[in-house]
Amino acid sequence: MTYIPRNKVTDLIPNKFQAIKIAALEARRLNERALTFNVSVPGKITTLAVKRLMEGKVEYYDAKERARLMRLEREQEQE
Repeated sequence: MTYIPRNKVTDLIPNKFQAIKIAALEARRLNERALTFNVSVPGKITTLAVKRLMEGKVEYYDAKERARLMRLEREQEQE
């Protein structure tokens, strides 16, 4: 198993449980694409997903944060 420094991940995503969920979703996506195109992935898919997350190659959004920003935008438009 590859060692992953927690602070490298939590610097990007403060909630470590959410970071795990995002990495798992990325691993699923990578696995589906590998199966679709019949390609083998070098190494473990989960390690690759976490590496991509730490490199900032995985886009994610926090639903609560997005809702808050949209609410603020609407309030500013009404002013």
